Amino acid sequence: MEKSLARLGLSLLLLAGGCAAPQPVPFQLVDAASKVYRGTLFPDGQRVEVIIDGQVFSGFYIVASGAAVSQTPAGRRPFPRDTVTTFSSNSARAQLKAGDGRRLGCEFLFESRRALGECRTPGGAVFQLIADGS
Repeated sequence: MEKSLARLGLSLLLLAGGCAAPQPVPFQLVDAASKVYRGTLFPDGQRVEVIIDGQVFSGFYIVASGAAVSQTPAGRRPFPRDTVTTFSSNSARAQLKAGDGRRLGCEFLFESRRALGECRTPGGAVFQLIADGS
């Protein structure tokens, strides 16, 4: 009985470890003069934060997703069967705002703990977004 309980406890511990929240992903924003700013993507809440010239920009990102509906022919059944498939891509958009009201919009592609993309201010400043958290 004690061995069974010990195995159950170990199994639950292994399962809990496998379900841990995704770790934050550090990234860099690089401006036209090659100045580097540091930021972090937080996958658990789809949040993002970056510091540019001492000002903290924070906000959220949304991963492109959708749903597809397909219908199989009725065949021997009196009615056709619908299948709904939901999917998410590796494309995301972010909207960040600083305490002084300045905004930053970003678009990026991601794969695991890596990401590449661009962030832009409404005034036209462009930053390259690079994350290599592998």
